[in-house]
Amino acid sequence: MIPVRALKNKGTEEFTAKQIQVAGMLDRGEVDMAAAQLEIEHFWAGALRRAVIDGDVESGSIMAGQSVGMVDKEEPVAEIIATLVAEAEEALAR
Repeated sequence: MIPVRALKNKGTEEFTAKQIQVAGMLDRGEVDMAAAQLEIEHFWAGALRRAVIDGDVESGSIMAGQSVGMVDKEEPVAEIIATLVAEAEEALAR
C-alpha cells in the first residue's frame, strides 16, 4: 500500500476501521501480511474513482496535497495562470 493524504469523510472512517480490523487479524495470526494487504487493497479499490469520476464524495477517496512536494516557490495566482496559459499555447503550437 502507498500512503496518501485524503480528506476525512465517511469512506476514510470506514477505511480506518477496516485497517484496525485487519491489523487485529494479522496480530492474532488469522492472516499473513500478504493476505492482510490484499484485504485492505480490495476494500479500498475504486475509492478514488468513486470520488473523482462518480462524484461520490462521501465514500470515495478525496485526495489532498499529493502534489505539494513539487512546489518550490510562492507566486501570485495571476502569475501561475499566465504561466499555464503560455505553456498551453506553446504546446498547442507544436
